Amino acid sequence: MTASSRKHNVIYMVDAAQTAGVYPIDIQARNIDMLAFSGHKGLFGPPGTGVLFVGERAELDTLREGGTGSYSEMEVQPQVLPDSFESGTANSVGISGLGAGLKFIASVSVDKIRSREEDFTKCLIDGLSTIEGVTLYISPDRSCQAPVVSFNLFGYLASEVGQLLEEHDIKVRAGLQCSPRAHRALSTFPTGTVRISPGYFNTEGEIQTIIETIAKIPAPEYSSGPYALHFENC
Repeated sequence: MTASSRKHNVIYMVDAAQTAGVYPIDIQARNIDMLAFSGHKGLFGPPGTGVLFVGERAELDTLREGGTGSYSEMEVQPQVLPDSFESGTANSVGISGLGAGLKFIASVSVDKIRSREEDFTKCLIDGLSTIEGVTLYISPDRSCQAPVVSFNLFGYLASEVGQLLEEHDIKVRAGLQCSPRAHRALSTFPTGTVRISPGYFNTEGEIQTIIETIAKIPAPEYSSGPYALHFENC
């Protein structure tokens, strides 16, 4: 893909929202022109933070201008990066929190974090795959499965499952997860799926609690016949 994008002079942008901080990303080796990711997921930063890497081949227009705090003698927006895209007062508190998250990752190592989260993910998938009525949306190649597991439960809307888990203090993301086109491809639009994202600070006991709690959700009274159990290879 990267070679093709260069050949046809197409900007290659990567969304690393679910992978930054968990998997190594080599911008040069992958010929990535733009890389975007949030700070509140794998980087352990606070909400409202994120990073946008802009390579030399990418030319962007500004969304807003003014108040950069640099080149104050000029009446136009600075052209140098990152000043050109950093108008207004910087979120210094958020940046400090993101910096603390990066320091933690450096002290633990990306490999250790990834290994722990992948172990939790495997345990979660193995457990959910034994529950009747569960449809898992996972990679056909387990080695390519990021620590994000989406599923649906027969007879329930994703939002209903999310509410039931919330009552047990289990935090999930139910719905379209800001990816309506992906859900159209999976035929899960417009109700979406339930997404569980095992993290470094979770424990094996918590993963087992999630599995057991989902297994105890009763079958809807209006359902008939055995639950459907299958996988959707994404």
